Amino acid sequence: MSSSASNVPSLPDITTEKNTQLGGKIDQVGMAGIAIPLSIKSSSGQLLASQATVDVTVSLDDADAKGIHMSRLYNLLQSHLSNQTLTTDTLKLLMLALIQSQAGLSSEAILTLHADLVLLRPALISKASGYQSYKMAITAHQQKAHLNLTLAISVPYSSTCPCSASLSRKALADAFTQKFKDKSIDAETVSAWLASKEGSIATAHAQRSFADVTLTLRDPELPDYTDIIDLIENTLGTPLQTAVKREDEQAFAKRNAENLMFVEDAVRRLHNAFSTYYQATYFHVKVEHQESLHAHDAIAQSSGTVIQR
Repeated sequence: MSSSASNVPSLPDITTEKNTQLGGKIDQVGMAGIAIPLSIKSSSGQLLASQATVDVTVSLDDADAKGIHMSRLYNLLQSHLSNQTLTTDTLKLLMLALIQSQAGLSSEAILTLHADLVLLRPALISKASGYQSYKMAITAHQQKAHLNLTLAISVPYSSTCPCSASLSRKALADAFTQKFKDKSIDAETVSAWLASKEGSIATAHAQRSFADVTLTLRDPELPDYTDIIDLIENTLGTPLQTAVKREDEQAFAKRNAENLMFVEDAVRRLHNAFSTYYQATYFHVKVEHQESLHAHDAIAQSSGTVIQR
């Protein structure tokens, strides 16, 4: 036998009570890791992600209130984002709704959306291609009527140590001298020796590396994700590959040899690239070279205000 809503007993809501154990305002309170199915698309309409996790908090300005209306935040995320395409308008409406849902308890809301953007990347030489994943986070910060957006993107790449390359070349030169001293040789003989296992004297150490770029966006508008990723990869020169054939692997090895860099080199390149980037007002760059020589990693960071041209 079903019951009507009028027959449901009234349930207590202790968050409305004022007898807190210890009074005081709280900067942010809410939830983290909420799973949301949604579409994130590029400026051209390409689907980049179909799911995300969301952290959402609001301020608790009433020092005497026990807590916020937590479930209202969850329900608003579901109604505004679930199975929707993320847009600037949707995000703006949601941020205002999060504050309004607290009925005067809050004046500030912060939402961070985490997702893996997946882009199809071509091989260097062949017609092969595959998908590369990039970790991304968008943080929206609503203070009354003012909205700020921050974008963080992590891009993997390959880096080869200039010092190691120099030492490898010296080892090869010494071995060549020892092998062919006092001998009359021709180019064909030298070429055959260099291509043999005997000519593989030393190799420079390379490492998987990461560029983490955080941008304070110029306007409260969603950015061109692909454009930013392309800028990072083109600036560094040796992005990680997906599907490759032998000719692609050889081309990648040659790129690394032509593109030697310390962490200082990488972070300076990115600093220069983003110092005039049109979609941002401020940038922070961190690079990490996950060493193959050491058990520790090398890192460098740089930040600055974007210069408008």
